[in-house]
This record gives sequence, C-alpha cells and structure tokens, in this order.
Amino acid sequence: MRNLYRKVNKFVPLWSIIVFSLTIFSVLIYLLCALFEKFADFINVLCVPIRAALSVVTSIFPFSLFETFIFLSPFLLAFLIVLAVKIAKKGTIPTVRYLTVIVSIPLCYFIMFVWTFGSGYHTTTVENKLEISTDEISTEDMKEALSYLTNELNELKKEINYDQNGASVMPYSYGELSKKVSKAYSEMAKDTNLVKTFSSRIKPIILSDPMAYTHISGVYIALIGEANVNTAFSDYIITSTTAHEMAHQRGIAREDEASFVGFLALSYSSDPYLKYSAYLTVYYYLLSDLSKSSSEDAKNIYANLDIDIKNDYKAYVKSFEKYKDSTASKVTDTVNNSYLQANGDKDGTNSYNLVSKLVCAYLTQ
Repeated sequence: MRNLYRKVNKFVPLWSIIVFSLTIFSVLIYLLCALFEKFADFINVLCVPIRAALSVVTSIFPFSLFETFIFLSPFLLAFLIVLAVKIAKKGTIPTVRYLTVIVSIPLCYFIMFVWTFGSGYHTTTVENKLEISTDEISTEDMKEALSYLTNELNELKKEINYDQNGASVMPYSYGELSKKVSKAYSEMAKDTNLVKTFSSRIKPIILSDPMAYTHISGVYIALIGEANVNTAFSDYIITSTTAHEMAHQRGIAREDEASFVGFLALSYSSDPYLKYSAYLTVYYYLLSDLSKSSSEDAKNIYANLDIDIKNDYKAYVKSFEKYKDSTASKVTDTVNNSYLQANGDKDGTNSYNLVSKLVCAYLTQ
C-alpha cells in the first residue's frame, strides 16, 4: 500500500489525492441524497453549521467576494497559463502534478456544493413540511389569496414612501436590510420547521447594471456561503431577492421554494416595507395565474388595488425595459435551466414562477 501511494504521489500531490478521495465520497453522498429523501434531510440539517460558519466568515468582508473573483479571474487565468508554461519546461512529472492541482480546484467547488447546498434539491418538499398541497389549486383559491394580498397591500401602503417615478423606497441601508431579514427568519423559525436560522449578510453587486442584462436579481455562492443581490432593480424586488438568497443560505435549494420561504419569512416581519415587498412580489404571479382561468375575476380584484401600488409595479416594468430583450439573458437562462434540471428540478427555470402555487396553497389551506 505504501509503495502504491509513493508511485501515485510521484505524479499527484497529497492535496490533490485528498480532493479526489473527497470527491468520490461526495458523489456517493449526493447519489444517496437523490435516492433517499430522508437521507437528504439528514445531510441538509447536518450541514447547517457549515453554512452558518461560511456566512459568518464571508460577512466580515463588506464587499462581494464573488464579484471580486469575477474581476480578478482574467488575471488569475493569465497567471495560471504563464505558470503552466514554466512548469512544462521542467518535464513530464511536474507538468502532471500541476495539472492535477488545476483539476482539483473545480472539484473543491463540487465538494462544497454537496456539503452545503446540493442535498437541498432532494429534501422533503416545503409542501409536505407545511402539510399543504398545490395539486388542486382552484379559481376560488386564487381569488381568495389575491383578495387577501390586495387588502394587505392596501393597508401596508399607508406606511410606504414612493419617489417621483412612483417606485416605493426602501427606508434603510443594505446592512440594515440584512439584519431585518435575518430577524424575520428567526421569527419564522419559531413557528415552522422549514429552516435553521442564523444571522447572515447580503452583498450588493457593484456592477449591478451590467448584471441586470442577464436578468439575474441575486446569486448564492455555495463555495463560500455568500448571498449577492443585484441593486439595479426596484427596491421591493431587492428586498424579496434578499429573502430568496437567504433562503438558499439556509439550505432551501429549489427556486420556487426559496421564493416562497423568503415570502413567508418577510411576512413574519413587523417591518411594513418587508411585508409589502413580499406581498407585491408574489401578487402579479398570482394575478397572471388567475387571468388565465378567469380574466374577469382578475380584473375585478385588481381594480381594488391602490393606484400607488399599481404605479410601483409599473415603475419596475419601465425600469426593466432596457434589460428585457438581451442576448445575455438568453444565455444565462439556458445555463441556469440546464443546471436546475441536472439537479433534479424538472421544471428548470420555470420553477421560479411556481411560487404562486405555494403562496396560494399556504394562504387558502
């Protein structure tokens, strides 16, 4: 055995041997998660301390580490190429050792993905945890849910400020937003078993305007446990996106469930703007669903929505116009769709829109 190790170590550094071994073990764990729901639940809970620790460490940095890596990646790539050329001149063995180290880097991401986030795609669904069902959502259910949201939004609107363009204004900084949303998750955790709670921080993206052409409003990086938000969108979208990405931080992987858990967490908040953002974000998803089955009922309910709230949504639509038909969004949608389907989410990017069913089921059952 020792002789075999020496032969392998001649071409593969110890660090890479460890990474390759952990990769094989992680593949086995991920396959077991995909096959056995209860095992996925166990791994997801087991990984809470890892996610929490990563969140605490990355929160120390006020800037986005993800965005910093994107900035530095061309220089890093150039450095690796130059280094590869130098090492190649030293012979076959140093070159093979270098290449195994390079291969080990993406494998580290996969290992962290499995042990921080991947099991979430195969855990018990939020539906089952809350004992609700989206299988038989009726027109009456949608009308009831929309009427409730309309009344709540009209009441909350009294405490919301709007700018000259009609858009609602978030009355605090991103740091304060992080604290308020984390607190909302703590309140929700007292009443549900959906997530284990801890404090975390959202990182605003500096290059949010270019990023908006991809239609990405937020991104969670499992490798470092960092949640990022695109600040180019309307404030109420930023708020609900923050809650969505924090749901990912807490192990909710499926996109519709992350949106729903984010909605639910914000609804537990005593802050009017957080509740307003949660309700308004899902309102138009539900309105669209009801319009498909009963356009007349949708029009009647929508007519009761306060004009300032309607203008808030119109301001968002208007601000989004310049990003709407970008090539970048088509590329990212294709990549994201493939990623989601590869992890067992058969609806792919369409799953983002399924949050309305979860909200409707929760409000009416």
